[in-house]
Amino acid sequence: MYRTDNKDGLSIENTVRTNLVHFQNWSNVVICEESLEWEDRIIRLISGIPPTTLSNGESDENGNPTREFLLPISLAQYNAEHLTIECLDQIFDKLCNSETKRIILSIVNDDGTTVFYFVYKGVHKPKKN
Repeated sequence: MYRTDNKDGLSIENTVRTNLVHFQNWSNVVICEESLEWEDRIIRLISGIPPTTLSNGESDENGNPTREFLLPISLAQYNAEHLTIECLDQIFDKLCNSETKRIILSIVNDDGTTVFYFVYKGVHKPKKN
């Protein structure tokens, strides 16, 4: 969604990808080729496999974590309310497969600090403690 003057146009995606690979130890991290244009911005997801199953996450038959999808955005976009319910609906409908129940919102600050939040498709039952 966020673009800078880099010739590849993927700076925010590369920042999140680098964080996942080098700091969070994710594997098979790729910037997805499919994109969605939303209010003059290009939205592109990142997918990868976390080192362990995330909260309320799914695992394969061997107990290994499954592929997760992440939406990278800048803190400026988040504060300016560029991310709407309609935008999230389009992301789930056009960029995710039908089994995807959640994506991970990756909010990047100007200094590269990245925080992650789960965003579920529809209403989700809370985790039982």
